[in-house]
Amino acid sequence: MMLSRTTQRSTSLLLRPSCTLKTDITSSPQQEQHQRRTIVGLVHAIDKRVYRWAKGVLPPISKTENIALGCGTIGFDRDIFSGSPSLQHLIDTYQPSLTPEERSFLTNQVTTLCTLLNDHDVVTNKDFSKEAWDYMRDEKFFGMKIPKEWGGLGFSTEAVSQVLAKLATQCFDANATVAVPNSLGPGELLVRYGTEEQKEYFLPRLANGTLIPCFGLTGPHSGSDATSLIGSDCVVTKHPETGELGVVASFKKRYITLAPVAGVVGLGLNLSDPETGELG
Repeated sequence: MMLSRTTQRSTSLLLRPSCTLKTDITSSPQQEQHQRRTIVGLVHAIDKRVYRWAKGVLPPISKTENIALGCGTIGFDRDIFSGSPSLQHLIDTYQPSLTPEERSFLTNQVTTLCTLLNDHDVVTNKDFSKEAWDYMRDEKFFGMKIPKEWGGLGFSTEAVSQVLAKLATQCFDANATVAVPNSLGPGELLVRYGTEEQKEYFLPRLANGTLIPCFGLTGPHSGSDATSLIGSDCVVTKHPETGELGVVASFKKRYITLAPVAGVVGLGLNLSDPETGELG
């Protein structure tokens, strides 16, 4: 009985502070709103300090990066970063489709290539069969993005994407081998910015697979980040006699896809002009 009374008295003592505490923390709506404003203001002040700190640590944006940021258009990525992407808006806005020629290539040539690929054999032998290499060259798998006037297929980005997706279901190495010439390879750059002499020499050879391209970006001390290259420098210089402009490059690259079989190499470099002080 004494134990029961003690327990009851202890319980009662414990409850009293609790009731008092409840009375103390009761606040009006105005006080709660003031507290919220104080917390929000504190968070904003911390955010500003963190931003200023990060801004001082990160390297400044170069002129080339500013140009790149201003290029292109804003699409569905804007909706994603807004935090409220609409799938219906995506469906209504973008309606990619294949031409009959692209659809036929996906159904026939890509299917045939898949039958020539055995993922286990490719991994074991670290190479494709001669039959698979010849078929990719003959059917212009390496020139899908090169215009027909230069011997390519002139396919759309949507068609290339679907070709790569289908190849990846059979052999990922085939996917990467076809992807590089149609994306990172210099073919599209030559189409847009090459001289006529460069186009006439390189584009037909890239389209039929005589030349396999690769893209040298990754180095010993920097990964696949074109804005943070270390040890890959290129300086604009003039020929001492003719005055012709040229570049002197110094670089080390590693882990470059298709490098062992490439006949054309695109390079990621830090370009500088000592006369003008321009960086590119």
